[in-house]
Parts: sequence; structure tokens; C-alpha cells
Amino acid sequence: MADVGLGFSDRSASVLTRNKHETRDGNYIQPTFTFDAAGGMKGDQAFVATFSGDVQGSPLYMEDGPAGKGAFFIATTSNDVYALDETTGAVVWQHNIGPAPGVTGVGCGSIAPVGIISTPVIDAASRTIFVAGGVGDAATIMHHEVHALNVDTGAERLGWPVDVSTLTAPGGITFNTPAQNQRGALSLVNGILYVPYGGHAGDCNRYRGWVEAIKIADPTQTAAWATGGIGEGIWATGGLASTGDGVLAITGNNLDATPVHLDSEEVVHIRGMAQVDRTTGIFFPSSWHDMDAADLDFGSSSGVVFSLPGATPSILMAAVAKSGLFFLLDPANLGGMDGYLTQLIVAGGGGTRGAPVAYRTALATYVLFTAMNALPYCPAGTEVSPNGAYAVAVAITPGSPPTAKVAWCNTGSLSQFMVTTSDGTHDPIAWLNFGGVLAGLDGDTGAIFIRATDLICPIIGMASPIAVKGRILQVRPGRLCSYSLH
Repeated sequence: MADVGLGFSDRSASVLTRNKHETRDGNYIQPTFTFDAAGGMKGDQAFVATFSGDVQGSPLYMEDGPAGKGAFFIATTSNDVYALDETTGAVVWQHNIGPAPGVTGVGCGSIAPVGIISTPVIDAASRTIFVAGGVGDAATIMHHEVHALNVDTGAERLGWPVDVSTLTAPGGITFNTPAQNQRGALSLVNGILYVPYGGHAGDCNRYRGWVEAIKIADPTQTAAWATGGIGEGIWATGGLASTGDGVLAITGNNLDATPVHLDSEEVVHIRGMAQVDRTTGIFFPSSWHDMDAADLDFGSSSGVVFSLPGATPSILMAAVAKSGLFFLLDPANLGGMDGYLTQLIVAGGGGTRGAPVAYRTALATYVLFTAMNALPYCPAGTEVSPNGAYAVAVAITPGSPPTAKVAWCNTGSLSQFMVTTSDGTHDPIAWLNFGGVLAGLDGDTGAIFIRATDLICPIIGMASPIAVKGRILQVRPGRLCSYSLH
């Protein structure tokens, strides 16, 4: 099962889920990545890992992969899943889950083909990689399927795939297959696979936010939760954060701008087989209706869960909306409308989208993300970003409740962060792709002090890199790029 990882001390090599842990903290310990050594980061030109197709999700890595050797795993929008040898980059196996639709079939969308868009998840115990993608023809998405593949051979597991297009949610809500889009990373918590759905770019047709739950030991046991309103998609690339008790999803706009709140612009705690306690398991800001009307959806970014010793509560969730509002929440009791612990403005309208990360240094605990229109809320002296995107680090201070402030800003990118430390707190480096160049930022100041310009690796979508055994891996269409200290 993918590690929940509420602390920042995990030294395991495998990366089985998006952002390393189901908390989505994006935090990696790499002892060789010290400030002194990191300037020697360069591309590994001899590592030639190629495949066919475009990629929107992040790569994964299993240390004890096929034949007991480490392997990277890539899933493409053409519905191909690859296992690649960690040393040579050679293809170990390839499996196609079915024909990828050429278009959505509902008149909008920005990705073609529309196959696997999300980041898969690996269950180490059963040696299975789970992927979700659209299946159809040149004209439309006919099915949304979840597949379970043997990590050693790529063969489909018995009883799979699960066609989630046939599932219904409480109240008899049915799944509008062509209008739905599976973009958020998959989660695996306590033997249950959670798969989120939203709509396509352009917000066409009558879709909803969905979270499908499948018991991996018996895929005939399925359940679903769907939003009460139209739209309200769960689409952020980082997927669903977890404390180890179900998952925390964030929804987007209600397309009908209803005067009564249904499930738009909210954090919802989905436990077990898609169950929601609306007393403790819902949070939404009082500005929800204005956010609906202005397309400033909360669900543009996933949440991140982390521990903060000395704080009450000590387990926190951070979430940031496209409206530029940043919230600290108690995931055990989300508090209903305006039930936040702390609220902070970090950006102007159109603000944030992506996958925040969290990390701890000797100086502070930070939540780091990319935002547009952030300059007015950044510390004095922050330079104007040439592309309008900013890396924004919010420092979290223990207390009852904990408090937050913007610690630093620098030029950002729509690609997403990960963070390495040498031992859990020291040598914090935030890694980001700037137009194909891998860059490292000082985690305490935001200063860019590493630029690996010898290997250009332009990405599409909002993938994040991963760190594995002294290497950084970043996926681009047709290639997995590797960097290490030289």
C-alpha cells in the first residue's frame, strides 16, 4: 500500500504514489543532495529511457520491481503503461489498456488522445499498479475504466478492469461518461482505491465531481460519492490527500451558480467506501457563491496533509483556491462553512492551480505552491516574475490555532514542485521545471541556486519530478529524463 507518511523522515527509495506519500507532501530524503554538492546536478546523458506518447501524470518507481530490480513506471494519454529499467531505461514491459479516445465526444477538452491522464498508484504488497483512463474511439469516450496490472509482467489482474461508468452514487446519480474526466492522481488507503473525476477543459456538458471507491482485494465491491450539483469537479492533478482515514477531496465550481450551497468549493472527507459525514467532513468558505460565479474554483489545487508538533491540532491540511485564499484546516473536523483554523490571502484572482507540497527545515514548516498574481502578497523586494507565475512558500507557526504567513516568493511555473532534504530538515531544496530546465531553490529563502541546463526536458501538464537514490527523474513526452550529481 502506498505510504501515508505524516512525518518527514521516510528514507525508502520507492515512489508508489503521486508526491511520494498519500499526504501529497512531495517530501524526499536524499542524503547526497546537500547545498554544497547540489550545484553539480547535471543530466544523465547515457540514460536513454524512451517510449511512445504524451504524459500528463508523474512517474513512479518501485525499488523491488520486475525480476527484483528497480523500475520506473510511466502511463501515457495513448493508454500505454510502461515499466522501464532503472539503470538503462530500456522497456521491461508495455501494456495497453484499450483504445484511447481521440476526442472527448462532448465538444470541449484540451488533451488528445484522452486516455490515461492521471498519476497511477502502486500496491507493493500485491505487486500491482493501478491505472485509470478513458477507453473509446476517435469520436468519443465510451468507458472510464480502472485497471490493475502485475508490476512484474504488465498482465491484467483477475477480476479487473472495473468499468466505473456503470456506477451510481447515492440519490440515484448516474455517471455521464463522455463528460467526465479522470485527471487527479489515484490514491490507495487501507486497501481501498480512490479515483477522482471532474470535467474537461471548457466545462461543457453536465458532469459532476465523483470519487469512486474500489476494494482492491475484491474489485466487485465498489461505491461512489458524487457532488450534489452540476460541475463541482474534482480535477486537481495532485489528486486526494489523506491522513490515513479515507481521502480529502476538493471540489470546483457549480456550473448553474445555484443560490443554495450544494457541494461546490468545498473540502470533503470521504471515508471507507465513499461515505461522508456532513457534520465533521465538510468545509467551504462563505465566499463560495462568488467563487462559483467568477470561475475561481477551490478545486484547482489539491490539498496537502502534514504534521506540526506543538500545534493544536497537530495534524493539519493546507488548501489553496484559485481565488487566492489559503486555508489551514483540521482534517478530523473540517468545521462546515468558514470552519478554518487560519485564512490567508496569497494571490489575486486566477491564483493557484496544481499540487502544493509541505516540508520542514530547521527554521520552519512550509507549504509551497505555484500561484498567479501573487506579487502584492509577497515579501517586499520580490522581483516581478516574467511569466506571471510565482513560487509561494507559506510558513506555518505552531499554536492554538497555528498561524501562517508568506515567507518568500520567486519566479514560478505551472509544472509542480517536489522538495528534498539531506536528513529530513537540513539542506532543503525545492525542485521545479522552468521551461525544460531543472532548477533548485533554497527552501528557506527561495533563491534559485541550481540550473541543470545541459539536459532540456520540457513537460506538458502539471507533472512533478521524483527523487530516487541520488537521482531526479522528470517525465516529458516520449522520454524519462534523469539528473544526478556530477
